[in-house]
Amino acid sequence: MMRRTRGKGTSAADAIVVSDLHLTDTPPVSRNDDYLVAQEKKLQWLCELSKDNDGCPVLCAGDVFHHWKASPWLCQMAWHLLPRPFVTIPGQHDLPMHSLEDYEKSALSLIDSIDDDVYVLKRTGFFTHAYRVVGFPFGTLDDLETIKLVPKEEEESGQRRILMLHELTWSKKRPSWDKGSWTDLELLERYGAYYDLIVTGDNHAGFVTRQGDSLLVNPGSMMRMTADQKDYQPACYLYYAISNEVVPAYFPIQPNVHNTEHLDKDRERDARIAAYIERMEQDWKVGFSFRANLEAFFTENKVTEQVRKIIWQHLETGNS
Repeated sequence: MMRRTRGKGTSAADAIVVSDLHLTDTPPVSRNDDYLVAQEKKLQWLCELSKDNDGCPVLCAGDVFHHWKASPWLCQMAWHLLPRPFVTIPGQHDLPMHSLEDYEKSALSLIDSIDDDVYVLKRTGFFTHAYRVVGFPFGTLDDLETIKLVPKEEEESGQRRILMLHELTWSKKRPSWDKGSWTDLELLERYGAYYDLIVTGDNHAGFVTRQGDSLLVNPGSMMRMTADQKDYQPACYLYYAISNEVVPAYFPIQPNVHNTEHLDKDRERDARIAAYIERMEQDWKVGFSFRANLEAFFTENKVTEQVRKIIWQHLETGNS
């Protein structure tokens, strides 16, 4: 039986917030179940959740499809099973060459063009009596800087303001290797004065952050696509406009659907490469130049270019 949720007592939510559906007809390498059926069940559950909340809109922060050039069969499945009303923005996976200019070539554009209850926001808005949503697709956040924003305290209609983005956003702190993304606190600091709720997509790990009277929700992915998500619990969020609060609603999942055999093979390969490098360091770290010795070893033993690159990369990172 499908679990149904209304959230706070018996009151219906004003919206359901979700992201990164990544619909695909090519099962991920780590999944050992019927992945197509798993996706269908998630969408059916999402539809039921919307119906149980008086048919409230589902707001999706991008990447509806895993690839912009989805098959006709997958487009048909999406058209039949996406909840209605469905409001989304294009993520990079939805866009040919990650470019909004080529949006009309995409599978998402097809669904958008044939269904009046599917709304794809491209720097445009969606309205209900309780809130107004403005959506900026992947790669267009800079456009928001060109708009004169009015502080939310000056909102006269009584509606909440919602900003929907497909921008990689981290909880509290970004990784040292990522220089071009955002943190939740940075987005709230920048846009919290103008929007009650900011919904972000792209990061597949879900989290919620509140700063003052503004809220940021990164719903995370609907599906567990990789083995490192085997213990992850995907969720969407019920949004209540009056209190500007969200309540998680967890997608039903099946245990033991991930096969980690490919990860074991990757680890074995990495271990062999590391051992290979270690042996070379011991045998060739003599003479005037270790690098010269290494190049000589490459030549004498006809080492492939791919292996050379791996070895040099390993040495450059200081692990030699």
